[in-house]
Amino acid sequence: MRVFIILLMFAVGGTAYGGETTKNPIEVGDVRWGRDFDGALGKSAETGKPVLVLFQEVPGCAGCRKFGREVLTNPAIVKAIENEFIPMLVYNNRTSGMDWELLTLYEEPAWNFQVIRFLNAAGNEVIPRKDRVWTTRGVASRMMEALTAANRPVPQYLKALAETGQGGWADR
Repeated sequence: MRVFIILLMFAVGGTAYGGETTKNPIEVGDVRWGRDFDGALGKSAETGKPVLVLFQEVPGCAGCRKFGREVLTNPAIVKAIENEFIPMLVYNNRTSGMDWELLTLYEEPAWNFQVIRFLNAAGNEVIPRKDRVWTTRGVASRMMEALTAANRPVPQYLKALAETGQGGWADR
């Protein structure tokens, strides 16, 4: 029986350090998200990269799952988030702890659809908040806008993605 359980653990995804599963919830796609806000701001100060903060409902509604499954699994989006930004995840359906503090600080509605915000090392907005950006093209365009505002280079593949919008569920 123990062998079966161990095999099942590996089949489902095993565990990483700290007892967390290695597989993300569907709502947050394939991005390797950070959860330490102060650490993200520190890394931003070190590298000059903006912090990309995803406020997301986890577990989430059908729209949240669809966004994670279709936009945040696009390999070019994942690459851009992980290489050009400091990725930070905030659960927008928590009522305590760091998540709640950040929802309050940024006046982000709880239980809202996903919102991506771009911050500098001081925690200030790089570009203004925008609601209802739920497509691959839209997310890529906002990333380009944030990189430009932060005086960072915009990779060619991100420009192409913003033009073509391959894979966004609301693009259809």
